[in-house]
Amino acid sequence: MFKFYKNFEVLSVKSLVITTINKPTAALFKYRDILLDLGWKIIVVGDKKTPRDFDLPGAEYFNVEQQCEEFGELASLIPMNHYSRKNLGYLYAMRMGAEAIAETDDDNIPYDDKYPNFLPSLVKTPAVDVKGAVNVYSYFTSKKIWPRGLPLDKVNSFVDENLATEKEVTCYVQQGLADLDPDVDAIYRLTVGDENIKFEPHKKLSLSPGCYSPFNTQNTLFDKQAFPLMLLPIGVSSRVTDIWKSYIAQRLLWCMNSSVLFLSPSVYQLRNEHNLMKDFSEEIPLYTQVHNLIDLLENFTSDASDACELMIEMYAYLNRNGFLGEIEVRLCELWIEEVKKYV
Repeated sequence: MFKFYKNFEVLSVKSLVITTINKPTAALFKYRDILLDLGWKIIVVGDKKTPRDFDLPGAEYFNVEQQCEEFGELASLIPMNHYSRKNLGYLYAMRMGAEAIAETDDDNIPYDDKYPNFLPSLVKTPAVDVKGAVNVYSYFTSKKIWPRGLPLDKVNSFVDENLATEKEVTCYVQQGLADLDPDVDAIYRLTVGDENIKFEPHKKLSLSPGCYSPFNTQNTLFDKQAFPLMLLPIGVSSRVTDIWKSYIAQRLLWCMNSSVLFLSPSVYQLRNEHNLMKDFSEEIPLYTQVHNLIDLLENFTSDASDACELMIEMYAYLNRNGFLGEIEVRLCELWIEEVKKYV
């Protein structure tokens, strides 16, 4: 058993960034009720489909017009009605002085007695030291389930207590899991479809350098040192962008002597309506290109340890190797130019 660091007293400003195309959901009201009492700022990022009269008292609604006014060329480069509009919310939180940024979606509902359960970045935790991708979900449940973005030939790559060694680790990124209907791919939903998953509570796990797992943007925290790594690519679907972001961020964290910390759930997901075959079609790059990405990440080298410099190097490297297009390189340049004002 370990104690979660609920109030984040060592951090002066905390922000939660959420995107939505809906009216305020039950989840948004719950986040507001929990986090405002803890001194957090809540930023809701709008899109073209978001109701124009959107209003969540206590939160700041960052609409499309404001996005274009604040971030000019960068805002115009990011497609409308795409999950990567969230990038502008991250930047807005940085501009408002955030020292840590959490993010979620409007269908992930926080538990009253568990959220937020993020820990200080320096933490003593079980750590897995194996090479290649692993199924992190298997550490938190015995049920057969895997995270979206995991290579399909790694679905059975179980992580048990015997593979984990207690270490003191710096984790600038933390991923909390979600109960009930967690983040999985369309193949899982079409073939298994279990919407009543309960992961084991009070557990944590980090992955040592060389050990990969995808993570999402549904219950995630970035410390200021990792803000440059938050960038969501724009040239892929909304079902892929956060997964590419996660693999890239994970690889660059190792250059910074850091890693990702995975935590037992502090939220549960009551998923918004989706067309699963459409999800499947949009996720095809996850099934067919993830091995290529991991291979490229494994071969990436840099003498840098600064996150901004590492991002520029990584995006140029992935472009040279045909994985990311020129538009992503330009996006990264504009992103880092802006991020440098705040980190």
